[in-house]
Amino acid sequence: MPASRRCLLLISLPVLAVAVAAACVPETVYPGDLTIGTFDFQAQANWALTDCKRDGGDFNRLVDGGFAFSGTFSRDSLDGGVWFTIDGFSRKAVFDAPTQRYVTTHRAGAQIPSCGEGCKGAEIEESMSVVVLSDSQDRAIGSRCANLTDGGLPDGSVPGPTLNGYDAERACGELKVVFLPGKSVECKCVTSCTAVYGVEGKRHFNGGK
Repeated sequence: MPASRRCLLLISLPVLAVAVAAACVPETVYPGDLTIGTFDFQAQANWALTDCKRDGGDFNRLVDGGFAFSGTFSRDSLDGGVWFTIDGFSRKAVFDAPTQRYVTTHRAGAQIPSCGEGCKGAEIEESMSVVVLSDSQDRAIGSRCANLTDGGLPDGSVPGPTLNGYDAERACGELKVVFLPGKSVECKCVTSCTAVYGVEGKRHFNGGK
């Protein structure tokens, strides 16, 4: 599977989404012994923090109403390992317990048409940072990330294991995508830019996930 498919932005594009769906990947086994939850995310561009052009060219995903993706957080209770799994690919993450925050960063090669056919080395680097809320915390903010106070957590129980699975209902945060130009002399793209998205994830239950 090409590395570029492991990026959230590229995996959301229609052509790649069809290819992934057609692969019929078997049920994923998540690393670690704690499956925090699978979340359906919606990403919406934050234009105030984005310096990529709105008319985007190759990055035309920036001009529409955002994009959707799904991913699963899991942890190892013994060695502290953390992962975020998307499209069957598990990438490393970190977890900060006091702030209930998960952070995952990933870089992958990207074929960008405007860079030219012979261009090599173009990449996309993604960094997603989200606070995961329990059911009671989610209800305290009216089930809307917009009501979450910056730097603070709502009243309610801390997410954790329960008899009915891990208590994690919503994920609120940000996705930062940096487009890095190619490095070979054939490359026509020479300027990097950064797109910032607000992301909101709703836990979905499928097979206990």
